[in-house]
Parts: sequence; structure tokens; C-alpha cells
Amino acid sequence: MYVAPVSASPAQAARDLIDAYNARDIGALMALFTEDVVWHTSPGFLWPGPYRGRDAVRGLLEHWWQAWDTGRADVREEADAADGAMVSVDVHGRSAGSGEDLHVVLNWVFRVRDGGVYVVHSYESVEEARAAL
Repeated sequence: MYVAPVSASPAQAARDLIDAYNARDIGALMALFTEDVVWHTSPGFLWPGPYRGRDAVRGLLEHWWQAWDTGRADVREEADAADGAMVSVDVHGRSAGSGEDLHVVLNWVFRVRDGGVYVVHSYESVEEARAAL
């Protein structure tokens, strides 16, 4: 069971998502999404979306975490608008398969309604994400 999000600014919702991701706290992460969330992956993503609903997004994140022995997302750039926030993050850590250190730059735009993230769009570049915000 997930607790409904409290009203938060888009920028705060994005920061909370990154914090929960870094803590690998799936319950806290899921509580930040609305029940009807839709996550659109970028065109070249390993597991193409969209992922519809909390259960599908949870599955995406759990599958992603299986690939990492260790890992965290460090914000490289962020911006916000009235109904959304953009973050570019460097996800880095040790691969669960090869053990090598990896860095993956991900660019997301989160749309927020009533304090909860209801749409995520992933972009290949930070420039695309900025333009979409």
C-alpha cells in the first residue's frame, strides 16, 4: 500500500524521487507517483515503454535495480515549470553482471498533479528534456 503524496512543487517532487531512488526505497518512490502514472522511456531504452500504472513503474524500477550491485543518481542539471520538473542525472555504480563501474546519463521530465508525478518522459539528451519542459 502506498501513501498518497502531499502537495509538493514539481521541483520538490523531483528531488524526492531522486532521494528515494538513491535510498532504494521502493515504497517511498511509489508513494510519489499517482495511481495512473505513465512512464515513457526514451527510444533506445533497453526495456521500451510506456509503463502504465504504479505496478508497471514499480516493475521497471525493480528490473533496473537488478542490473546494479551498487548505484546512485547524481543530479547534473535541474529546472522546473508550473506543472513539471526536468532533471538530468548521472546514474553510476557497479554492474551486477560484469562488476565494472558504469555511468549512464538519464534525462527526465516529470509532470506533477496534486503533488504526485503522473507522467514521466525520458529523453536521449538534456537539450531535448529542457525543450520539453
